[in-house]
Amino acid sequence: MLKEERAQVSFEYLLTAVFGIMLAISTAIVIETLRQMALKAQADLLTERARIIENILQ
Repeated sequence: MLKEERAQVSFEYLLTAVFGIMLAISTAIVIETLRQMALKAQADLLTERARIIENILQ
């Protein structure tokens, strides 16, 4: 294998690794955003439930 071919293969592996890392980071950001949204929705639901129960008991 020539030096140029070896350098080309190494560069392709580097691009693949960078793409994989960027994909993993993007996925982590999406998952964290969805988790935050779910936690907020859960908190809103619990607050609304507590308000409704309080109104029923009055």
